Amino acid sequence: MTNLYKLPTSKVDKTFINKKNNSSKRLATTLGLVLVVILGFSTITHASPVLNFSDINSGPKTGLNDGLGQGAIITVWGQNLGDIQEDSKIYIGNVEAAHVYYWGKADGNTATGPAELSTYHNMQTISFSIPATTADGLVSIHVEVDNQVSEALPFTVRDGDIFFVKPNGSNGAATDGTWDNPWGTLDYVALGRNNLGAGGRFKPGDILYATDGVVETDGLHVKYIHGTAELPLSIIAYPGAEVIVEDVSYRGIYNWNGMASYWNFSKLIIKTNGNGILGFKGMRAIANEITNYPGGCADGQGGAIAGSNLNGPNFAGGGIKMLGNYIHNFGCDSTSKLHHVFYISNRGGTMIESFEIGWNHVSDTKVHHALHVYDEGPCGGFSGTMKIHNNAVINQVGHGINIFSGGTTDPCFEMPIEIYNNLIVNSGMELVPLPANHIKHSRAIAITGDKIKSHVKLYHNTLYGYAEAGNSYGMRIQASGSPAWVFGGTWEFVNNIFVDIYGLPFEIPGDWDAPDVNGNNLWYSSASPTLATPPSWDTTFQTGDPGIAYFAAGDFVLKTNSAALNNGAGHTYSLVKRDIMGNLRNPSNMSIGAYESSPGLIFTNGFEP
Repeated sequence: MTNLYKLPTSKVDKTFINKKNNSSKRLATTLGLVLVVILGFSTITHASPVLNFSDINSGPKTGLNDGLGQGAIITVWGQNLGDIQEDSKIYIGNVEAAHVYYWGKADGNTATGPAELSTYHNMQTISFSIPATTADGLVSIHVEVDNQVSEALPFTVRDGDIFFVKPNGSNGAATDGTWDNPWGTLDYVALGRNNLGAGGRFKPGDILYATDGVVETDGLHVKYIHGTAELPLSIIAYPGAEVIVEDVSYRGIYNWNGMASYWNFSKLIIKTNGNGILGFKGMRAIANEITNYPGGCADGQGGAIAGSNLNGPNFAGGGIKMLGNYIHNFGCDSTSKLHHVFYISNRGGTMIESFEIGWNHVSDTKVHHALHVYDEGPCGGFSGTMKIHNNAVINQVGHGINIFSGGTTDPCFEMPIEIYNNLIVNSGMELVPLPANHIKHSRAIAITGDKIKSHVKLYHNTLYGYAEAGNSYGMRIQASGSPAWVFGGTWEFVNNIFVDIYGLPFEIPGDWDAPDVNGNNLWYSSASPTLATPPSWDTTFQTGDPGIAYFAAGDFVLKTNSAALNNGAGHTYSLVKRDIMGNLRNPSNMSIGAYESSPGLIFTNGFEP
């Protein structure tokens, strides 16, 4: 829903110099007060600012030397930050940023970076430099907007060098990678030996910024260079830069021997006919854009972000963070059923750390399955809780959410899995006619496999439309049939919205394993009211109109007439304190689904438009 208080703002140009605009603020405030008078609202205040994630979580406070900032440039993403900076401020270690490069919508414009996180997430982004006066060690980042202070993101100020690649740079001993004497290609930094890149000068803990116009036409190959959790290696697009990694074959960002670890990749545009990013142990893949190579088709056995641990805990291993990426138009009608959006597995026989998939925008992909957890063979399993949350998946071939195990190891994995605040729209789409290399995967959610012993929590997801007219059903949690397909774990299904728009059933009882904990879900069919009958196991449910409609603008926020509004169970609050747009939930008055009501404003008399 349109925010009634803030006026729309134009995109920031490539100079990305933040400018205060107090006159705009006064005008917006005046218009907001006029609406108060006309509509009778009692009081209007901004919702509190939220910081969700950052591109890096450690770096130096000096050495930038770009003529603007002092230390490493950090980009953060969150909500209720404001579409322009105005009087708002961002701090690190309680010291105000040395320089703000960009403050505004995360809508994929050149200044903000390529990830489109505005339509479904209502997200803004800030790029700023660490001031040299910041204390060393563990500090925190916070934002102050309209006298409200956000919760903090942790950050460690440490030693490290900062380098640059520019289109007019050159590689070799004559250049030192500084702002005034930059290197020419990303590959020069990534193709190293003895754990050093760029002729022995790029080392663990260093950060590389690529400026506008840098293009790698044969992918980005990382060899023999591995960082640590404390000293990662980072390749990031400089604020306002369009940086492209493309490959006509099957490699985007490629972990050449699988042993490179603790790399961060952020705000890069990746175009490939194969894997977008092949996983690194401890990798952060943050706010990148991943799509097909122009005129091509992503295919193979992998995905937009993929990786399989085959040879022990250090090989393309765990602890991967995939946050805020924009993955779209990936795959084509002939893409193999083995190619997915996210595909991280552990087949090395040694346990590795769980991964996280959060705040991503996935749309119009023809690879097979979006939010995908799968393993087979000598499964090693994952330690810690696997988190899949706050993702928007729109128009997806194959399942929207898929969890499955195969092979001989029992259990294959048993880590807890938390799936919450996800928006899944038109999932389970199939290609017509069905290619020979596909099998029918046409549901919003599928959880199958007797070797899964995980406890799976499905909280506050909005599942709108699934499969295609006359074909299939919404959810498959296998309970009968082939023993290998029967789900071997336990699960909860609470506060979810399930909407049929094609006249298809929510489930087939023979395929349904009743959840161990359930309640307060909303089941609704706009196509056939007779299908609105919820599963027999759900004893506390809603069947009224959720008050949402699928528009191009992504309007899934609950309206005042929604049957989902304030009808949720409160015990999910400890896990799902905010909705997909960053709005706080009320534990005593919880709404159902990924969205609460109108974002951006708090009306103290309780009325919201």
